[in-house]
Amino acid sequence: MSASLPASIGFAAGLLGEEAVRMDVLAHGAGWVALAKPSGVAFEEHPWQHGAPTLLGQLRTQLEAGKPEMVRLGLAEPAAVFGPEPETAGIVILADRATAMAGWREALGSGAFRFEYEFVARTEDAPEDAGLCDLPVGMDDSQERAFVSHRNGKHAQTRFEPGRACGRWRVWAAHTPFPRRDQVRIHAAECGIRIAGELKYGRSGRVTLTDTTPKGRLNKGEDKPLHRGLLLRVARVTGKVAGQTFEIVAPRPDDFATVVKRLSKGI
Repeated sequence: MSASLPASIGFAAGLLGEEAVRMDVLAHGAGWVALAKPSGVAFEEHPWQHGAPTLLGQLRTQLEAGKPEMVRLGLAEPAAVFGPEPETAGIVILADRATAMAGWREALGSGAFRFEYEFVARTEDAPEDAGLCDLPVGMDDSQERAFVSHRNGKHAQTRFEPGRACGRWRVWAAHTPFPRRDQVRIHAAECGIRIAGELKYGRSGRVTLTDTTPKGRLNKGEDKPLHRGLLLRVARVTGKVAGQTFEIVAPRPDDFATVVKRLSKGI
């Protein structure tokens, strides 16, 4: 990372939600930057979000106001290359519209990228082996959700790879060359994989303290959830743009890391 580029950028409370938000700068290059977006933050405008503030919008506002750390990102006119839906944490990529955006969008549309997701899901009724889901995905704007449709859906594929089982929960990886909105979530639901914290495509519940104990009970104290939202994140993005290969890796958010650590210790 160059000396001039900030290690992270921040937004005051009220700009992207009730709490202040700080995002690590994960990678950068000529005319582009990758950030670690937390769950609960919208990346760019979408009709399902009903005008909620977005990372891209607030970044542009702060840039116009001359906030030094935003200026140091080196994006004169930041535009969205990729970012997951608000409920999903992980990697977002922005590029300068005038100098770099065309190359990134061309590479994304040509299938030159690979996206790796990580999530925690229930073991009950879920497959134990890796598998590919290639059900076509459509969007229902009236219900604000994705759905499987062989008639109107667009091509989508997600390969699921199970990791270590920790009692009632298992850590999974999911891979796709082009993630549509909510694709991993709807494909997981169709495969019987219930992601922790899911509310839109099923009710899986959340990982709690009792899930992290060998006998499933506490010696003292009250049981409580270990996370607030969906335990799904974009962990890695790789690809090639304008002949240059890249790899972007995001660390686990604090709540995700806490859940995995406690589950691993509890078995």
